[in-house]
Amino acid sequence: MSSTRPLPVRYPEDAEHLDGAVRGELRIPVCHGCGEKFWPPGPVCPRDFGTDVGWVTDPGTGTVNSWVRFHKRYFAGDAVPYVVVQVRLDSGPRLTTTWAGTADPAVGGAVGVSFREVGDGVALPEFGPVAS
Repeated sequence: MSSTRPLPVRYPEDAEHLDGAVRGELRIPVCHGCGEKFWPPGPVCPRDFGTDVGWVTDPGTGTVNSWVRFHKRYFAGDAVPYVVVQVRLDSGPRLTTTWAGTADPAVGGAVGVSFREVGDGVALPEFGPVAS
């Protein structure tokens, strides 16, 4: 059974993030005024409200901040249950993504980004445990 999950909507604020994922890069916004890396993307920095905002490639490493297992099927064809994690990147921002690990995530556990193709020319970042 194939998924009928809708593809992410491309908004101007997150096009760079989606384009980076296709290239295998985790792209996040950064304020050129104060250096703050932040998420979600937007036209102003949440720290100093500066408008000189750009994008950087993040190493995609961090730790699990929290996680939840979903048992409800929201889209036809989705495999349930599935795990969603909130990751605190080592660079600061927190991202909420799907879990790529086979075992349950551990709060505080080290994670790294990978990219999953979800449609023709569309990929999304997901996180899983870092091999030690």
